This record gives sequence, structure tokens and C-alpha cells, in this order.
Amino acid sequence: MSRLVLQSLAILACLYSGSLVAQDLGPLLPPGQSAQRSPVLDRYSLEAGIPSAPRPANLSSVLRRVDQAEPGLRLRGAKEIELYRTLAPAVALILTDKSQGSASLIASKPGTPATSGTLLTNAHVVGGASEVAVIFKPAQNGAKINPADAVIGRVRKVDPIRDLALVDVANLPANVTVIALGTMKDVAVGADVHAIGHPEGQTWTYTKGLVSQIRPDFQWQPDPSGTRHLAEVIQTQTPINPGNSGGPLIDESGRLIGVNSFKGTGELLNFAVSVREVEKFLTAAQGGAFEPKLAAATSKPCQAKVVYEGRSQKDDAFIRNVDLDCSGRANATLYVPDDKSQPIVFRIDTNHDGKVDAEIYDQDRDGKWDYSLWDTDFDGKPDLIGFHPDGKLQLSRYEKYQPKS
Repeated sequence: MSRLVLQSLAILACLYSGSLVAQDLGPLLPPGQSAQRSPVLDRYSLEAGIPSAPRPANLSSVLRRVDQAEPGLRLRGAKEIELYRTLAPAVALILTDKSQGSASLIASKPGTPATSGTLLTNAHVVGGASEVAVIFKPAQNGAKINPADAVIGRVRKVDPIRDLALVDVANLPANVTVIALGTMKDVAVGADVHAIGHPEGQTWTYTKGLVSQIRPDFQWQPDPSGTRHLAEVIQTQTPINPGNSGGPLIDESGRLIGVNSFKGTGELLNFAVSVREVEKFLTAAQGGAFEPKLAAATSKPCQAKVVYEGRSQKDDAFIRNVDLDCSGRANATLYVPDDKSQPIVFRIDTNHDGKVDAEIYDQDRDGKWDYSLWDTDFDGKPDLIGFHPDGKLQLSRYEKYQPKS
């Protein structure tokens, strides 16, 4: 049996055993008095970036919004049915603790351990978040949307004027597709156009309409106190509602010609940022423009101040108590049991209540992190499990945690 399989079995055994430490999250270990230290502690750098709890902070409750069966859809004809069948897997659901919207998968890159991709959406969909929850369409029509299928999307680029953003996803499901970008030369008034999105939480909804007009240098400001936007937009009769924002406006050839962004005050006044603006945004973003302030701030190295290092008074273990200063402050303890059959654990108190709300495990003690448990609502019980396939502190994927009954 391979080492990888053995490691996986060991992790699963620990996760579902009745003695799992994180099922009873307690206070941080008190500092001991001994000046002894363990060389194992030096394997674990805590300054490369503190792991943040899966965002939004109340993600477990947010994901319950979509814990539902995908609605059945009735489309007009064979062409529309085929367009939806082909492109719906390219449209993702984006969730933050404040909003939800749509996004289009415009690029993918095969890799190890998983295929990664880039999503195009609206800036107002991601808001000020550096990370969002991303859910792709289930492979089977009508299948129940499982919150455990959510992956983390990292906001990489934001253009507040055009209201566009790029989100990177590290782990794409096998059934997703990429939607190609069209050109404005093929967009004409009166042409049929299509939209796929999640209006008012009604997931993967298809609508169809006409191009009403193309409006260059159009200005809009949905919030009187918010950003004033300026871009070329396509005015359509295609019905869209909140939740469609960020999703694709699609031409008859199945290409993205706009990003559905806002609706006017009258009937059938709907607007999409044109693909010409998307191309300008992508070109500038590739050149280094449109770095989001929040994402840039959270990517800075952490300052880790060691406040104690030595043996624990309570357990047979070495510990390192640290004060972490990243985008926010946190108290943490790196815990190295003398018993080499026990995992090394990094325990974090993110809200300064004196209790651990995150535990990250190196199950085989090889210097690489394997999985983590998160108490995002601070009730003393883990509600999310995170996975660290690259061995780094920052998790790449999470699922709803189901303790063994």
C-alpha cells in the first residue's frame, strides 16, 4: 500500500475518531517554565501568511442558502437547450457574507494536484472580500446543490470603474467548461442574446432576449454614495435580476459578449458591460493593473512574535506560543507532542476569547499541513474542515464538517 494511501487513511481515522481534539475546542495551552526547545519547531515557519478562516466568517450559514435542489428548467427549443447544456457548467455561483452573484469561467489551467481557473465577474459581487465561496453547477441536472462542493476563490483583480473583477480558483470540478470571449463586431441591435445566472438565489437560470442598443461611455451609479461607473454597455431586454450580476451575456454562437451588471428603473432595461471593456480590463490586469487593496494587504508576510518556547506544563509536548500580526492579530500555539504517533497541531484563537477556534494538523509530522478544522461561529464546535494539498498553512478547499455520530 502506498505511503500516500496510508497517510490518507490515517487522516480519515483521526478525523472520525471519538478522540479528535478539535471536537472539544479548549483554551490555548498555558506557557511552561522550561527553557528547553525542540528542533522540530524550526520546520514550521509562521511568517509566510497566517491561515485565515474560510471567508465569509459566517460561511456555514451562508452556504445553507444554496443547500437546495437545483430547479428544473424548461427552455424554448433545441438550440437554446444545447446552449444551456454546454455553457451552464461555465457559470459559477459566487457567495460572500454580504452578497451573491454569478461568474464566468474564462480560463483554466491543468496542474497538480488540480486544475485551476479564472472567473470573470462584477466588482460589486465580490465587494471588499479577498476570498469568496465558489460553487459550480452539479454534474447532474436537478441534483441537490451540496455546500461541501464549495471551493475558495481568491480575488485577484478589481476594476471599480468598469465594475469588473477576476477570481482565481485552485480546484475546479471535473465537469466545468470554459466560455470563450466574443467580439463587439458581431453584436448588433435586434440580435438574440442569452443569459445564465442565479437571480434572487434561483440557481442556474436561463433567460433570453434581444440587444436593445449599444451605449458607449455610459455612466451609472447604483448607490448614490458609491462608485460612479463608466464603460461601454450593451442594453438588452434579457431579463436579469440581483444574482445575475457578474454572469455572462451570450451571443448566438455561445460566446461571452458582456457581463450582466445592472438594471434600470424601467421595464426591460438591463445592462451588461461589453466584451470590449472586458478585453481592456484583461489586458491591463495582465500588465499588473487593478490589484485589489484588500488582497494586497492580506498577502503581506506576517510578523510572528514568539512569546514562549519550551515544554508545556500540562502535556508531554513542546510548544511555541506566538503573537501573529497579519491583516489582523491572533494568538496561536504550535504544539509538538513527544509521542511521534500524534499529529503536530497549530492552534489559533482568532477572536481573542481565550479559546481555540481553528486547528491545523500535520498528521505525519513531515513539515507539511494536511487538514484543518474551523469553528467559524465560535460556538466551541468545528463546522468546517479545510484541506491543504500543497502543505501550506492557507487552505485550498473546505467542506462542511460532519462529526461522527
